[in-house]
Amino acid sequence: MDCKFEVQGLKRILGESLLFSDINFTLSGSERLFVTGPSGVGKTLFLRLLACLDEAQGGELRLNGKTPSDYGFPAWRALVTYVPQSRVNFKGTPAEFYFQAQQFASQKGRPRGDLPTLINDLGLEHVVLNQAWTELSGGQAQRVAIAIAVALRPAVLLLDEPTSACDQVSVRRVEKVLQDSGCTLIWISHDPEQPSRLGGKVLELPGGTLTDIAPALLAEAGGGSATSSSERLEARLPVSAAVPAGL
Repeated sequence: MDCKFEVQGLKRILGESLLFSDINFTLSGSERLFVTGPSGVGKTLFLRLLACLDEAQGGELRLNGKTPSDYGFPAWRALVTYVPQSRVNFKGTPAEFYFQAQQFASQKGRPRGDLPTLINDLGLEHVVLNQAWTELSGGQAQRVAIAIAVALRPAVLLLDEPTSACDQVSVRRVEKVLQDSGCTLIWISHDPEQPSRLGGKVLELPGGTLTDIAPALLAEAGGGSATSSSERLEARLPVSAAVPAGL
């Protein structure tokens, strides 16, 4: 799906600590941005700011030239969707959750993906849609949440370690589904091989380096390194010892 997602001058302070400031980048279409770095530098908070689930102290977000205020926050979150790493304690079944999500005003009239096909592509049986969330394993729940997020067809998917609970076979399945989703992907990853496998941009926190990475197969075909170019992102991310771990 066509979209242009712009982040300009993003700034966040936590307590008396400056986490980051002057973050700037633009992503279009199905481009991918991997966010990497050690625990405690604000990666999860960074995604939550992009989804307007937390408040920034400065900067501007735009999707196709419009701000969150232009869309309204519920509509923005339908278009810029955050998928958390931690297992969410949903009630009922995934099928019930998916039905309820479609009833929100911000989701009315929007296109949908094929949820059963996505479930199959992720290596799951359709029966998981009618099982209680509490009956699913961590890996199953993670893949079902990804399938639902993709089926709701956002413009931008914000993914907090989407393969952390997956075995290697499931990791490849998740990567393929996300690659084929057509969404702009902003993806926290602690797997150093993931950006090289898939290609895209890598934002390394706290240093603020933005690197373009060619997909591994493309790099091998060209006989060159997977890292095609590197540039400095217009950002400096001071890290304080006071920043809680896990953000």
